[in-house]
Amino acid sequence: MNTRELDYSVYFDKVYGGWVGKCIGGAIGAQVEGQKELHEFTEETAFPEKWPPNDDLDLQVLWLHAIEDRGIFITSRDLAEEWVEHSWYFFNEYGRFLKNFARGIEPPISGWFDNEYFRESMGCPIRSEIWGFICPGNPSLAASYAEKDGTLDHWKGSVWAEQFFSAIEAALFFESDINKLIDVGLNYVPEGSKLRGVIELVKDCRRRGLSWREARMEVLRKFGNPDFTSVYQNIGFTLIALLWGEYDFGRTMLIALNCGYDTDCTCATAGAILGGILGEKRIPAKWKAPLRDEFEMGFKVPRESYKIADLAHETCAVGIAISRVLNKGVRIAGVPAHVMEMSKHIPVGRPTPEVEILVDYLGLPAISKGEEKVLEIKIKNNRDSGIYGTLKLEVPEGWGASDPVRVIIPPHEVRAYRFNVKAPVHGVLWDKNILRAVLSTDQGEVWRRDFGLCGARLWRLLGPFWESPSWIADVADIEKSYVNESLITSGRELELFKDALEFSSPESKLPMDDVLGFKGEYCVYLLHRLVSPDERDVSLVIGASGDVRVWLNGRLLSEREWRFGAAASKYIWNPVMHWFDVRLRKGENKVVIKYVKKTKEAELSFDVHKENKERIPGYSIWQVDLGSALG
Repeated sequence: MNTRELDYSVYFDKVYGGWVGKCIGGAIGAQVEGQKELHEFTEETAFPEKWPPNDDLDLQVLWLHAIEDRGIFITSRDLAEEWVEHSWYFFNEYGRFLKNFARGIEPPISGWFDNEYFRESMGCPIRSEIWGFICPGNPSLAASYAEKDGTLDHWKGSVWAEQFFSAIEAALFFESDINKLIDVGLNYVPEGSKLRGVIELVKDCRRRGLSWREARMEVLRKFGNPDFTSVYQNIGFTLIALLWGEYDFGRTMLIALNCGYDTDCTCATAGAILGGILGEKRIPAKWKAPLRDEFEMGFKVPRESYKIADLAHETCAVGIAISRVLNKGVRIAGVPAHVMEMSKHIPVGRPTPEVEILVDYLGLPAISKGEEKVLEIKIKNNRDSGIYGTLKLEVPEGWGASDPVRVIIPPHEVRAYRFNVKAPVHGVLWDKNILRAVLSTDQGEVWRRDFGLCGARLWRLLGPFWESPSWIADVADIEKSYVNESLITSGRELELFKDALEFSSPESKLPMDDVLGFKGEYCVYLLHRLVSPDERDVSLVIGASGDVRVWLNGRLLSEREWRFGAAASKYIWNPVMHWFDVRLRKGENKVVIKYVKKTKEAELSFDVHKENKERIPGYSIWQVDLGSALG
């Protein structure tokens, strides 16, 4: 193997420059985050009055802590546990990850299940730097770490984007040409993918001599999304800043900032990449001065210093530890004694449990009323001796499960066993259900693996109803009563819905088009018998490509202003369009939704939210301890 040498002074300067660029970009971008218009900032107006903490950096500081504590063979599960232990962040896809993990659903499934709107957004591409910086000269290793991270709360395009950036950031220690670095990153973006299309479009705009403003419009024409955090437009803007910035730090930052949309992310990533290419010494002093070489965090992680230089030394110490085990093709020379000492405290052993129990849901990690579902339990025997014993599946009370099976697993082999589980028909099907696979050997050894199976919400549906004023039109009106609505307000919902169609929804977004194939406008009434273990104040949160009206326990609810202070689009679905503040009573609560579809595809979602006012780490704002009354 050919070994390349990287002098520590160069390594440190580039990592330091990357973190400084990250902090600068995150701070200047945060002031207009989410504003989609084309801005006109200059070097005189770009700086905020107060430099805030930024989740772009915070979670990476947490990942650094996780590696220092758990070692270089860190897993997605390790990262998830660290998040739950330390971070309260619940924004968008972060909240969906916390909801899934609280229900026992682990990465990579936690990244895509019940997360349709946010799973291809910017939350994980902004966490790429740590993986590139600890894997200097090894893009493949950096991308493999990035995949472990990205699948916590994203899938596909976003995970590939994190891998793309991490590969670039690993390669910049030996290559400074941005075009060549982009080509390195493209090795981790699948051919024919939407993300690849964005990257190729930006490169083509550059070759054609378009201005950065023209390139921005090209990206929006082909990849624009009403979600300002969508990965596609924002990756495009990041690359526009890097290519049209032409290695000028100030120009690069201003282009990223003036493109708008998810500016704290685009500015921070462009700043980190260019800061890594230039090194800290070459970042202009006027851009660095407001930082005072310090960073802030929005949650607590055990740290002795909040100096960016110290963060860079710690990052390099991890990189040195990795170079001794996983990145042997790079030798880091001239390491200061105190950094070398830090690197020696990083765990580098590969944890190998004697026995691993793996779960395959063979589909969605969810089960419906009375459904019989097949699960596959895999046993991986890492021992030098065989395993002889019994495998059983423990399920919640009222559920059914197939009998235990006899297992014989030779040394260093894997065996798979299938079990049937059956959800109850009566009582309550809870959202969160923890099952346990238990392996018991003839010698009395026992291994256990807990995992979650989401209980699908049970709905009843009346309709569809519509009118046909002409031969070419079908219309429905939220103001028109298509059923006797007085039965709702008088508490006789069950009487109204006694002959209704029953269906289940494994995710917050209801499978409306699977239930109803009708393509015109229509009105439906839906009943959900929501069970709460206690009385609590919550918000019912609904997304709808159409009009909605909501009753709880017979009371017509008043919608409050969207929690972020702006009206949502009426017909372009997102999961947080309509908010209703309510008090759930202990036991059964009857939720009735009147939904008028106004678009070709029906899009309707329902969730229950409770704010994390105390900023408790690991708390799921999307309530997971509720259930559906069965009957």
